[in-house]
Amino acid sequence: MEIEQTFQDFKDNAVQEIFTDCMSVEINSRSQSMMLLLPGAISELTDNLVLTSASSVNTNVLDALNITCVINVAPELPDTPLHRSDIIYHKIPLLDSGNSRIYTHFDEAADLIHKVANSGGKTLIYCVAGVSRSASICLAYLMKHQGLTLLEAYNYVKLRRPKIKPNCGFFKQLIEYEKDIFGDNTVRMIFNEFVQMEIPDIYDCDYQFVSHFSKKKRNQRY
Repeated sequence: MEIEQTFQDFKDNAVQEIFTDCMSVEINSRSQSMMLLLPGAISELTDNLVLTSASSVNTNVLDALNITCVINVAPELPDTPLHRSDIIYHKIPLLDSGNSRIYTHFDEAADLIHKVANSGGKTLIYCVAGVSRSASICLAYLMKHQGLTLLEAYNYVKLRRPKIKPNCGFFKQLIEYEKDIFGDNTVRMIFNEFVQMEIPDIYDCDYQFVSHFSKKKRNQRY
């Protein structure tokens, strides 16, 4: 059973990474404030919610963005260094695995983001890359407190952070969450022949392109 789960995680992560931007930028302490100028490093989803990666989180960024709440969705990382006692800190112990149960964190995290926004504050949420775990929490928040469907929320966040790619296990749970909130679904899981597993239908066009490109490259070799 453990071997099967490990292999499934490997497949799921491979699917997630095909269209994920793998380039990273390291910023030394003397130029941390420049992180704000890097395109795509920090994504402001609303006036009260910021999505980013762990590499973008530092005291300069927190001050520059007037952050009053930090949500860390990466238990493998150390706690966020906070220099102000008034910043709310919430850590979600969740690994980026399709087998992780992220659904149980949707309500608590979404309600916290909403509470902070209502008080005039601003939340910064991150995981390692700001692509899967933290992005999934943002989608849940937009559904529960902004009234967006899952498809609308996904398209909205992707416009502001094109690299988002919740793993397929998380997307199944987002679909479940949408059903519980609205009684209907705008996204469904479908079986994809190229990756031989279920993926969200909104990912299908990406993998059709990859499949076509892979076949074209193979044909060019012969």
